[in-house]
Amino acid sequence: MSDNMANNPNMPGQGPRTPGQDPKTQADRANLEEQLGRLREDVTALNDAVKNLASHGAEDVRKQAWALREDVRQRGEAYIRQAQDAASDLEEEMSERIRAEPIKSVLIAAGIGYLYARLFR
Repeated sequence: MSDNMANNPNMPGQGPRTPGQDPKTQADRANLEEQLGRLREDVTALNDAVKNLASHGAEDVRKQAWALREDVRQRGEAYIRQAQDAASDLEEEMSERIRAEPIKSVLIAAGIGYLYARLFR
């Protein structure tokens, strides 16, 4: 029996152990499972934080886009008003010149008509 004990690295009085039955291995496995559980919780929390950040980021981008849209709309309306005012002023000026010099205006119009007809024949 002493030969059996010398050749068997297991504790005396116990049968041969498999690697999974060793108390140290079981403790390591429990520790690993605990760490994996914490890691899963951390990954879940990180995933939730990323989703939350993306949601808030998308909302901020949406607000900025609406603000930019409103700014562009207001600027466009201002440019249209300026163009309408300039066209109205030009129309008034042309009307005054035509009334002041009707013969010259008719000759200029006839010359433009002649050039137009020659170019697009």
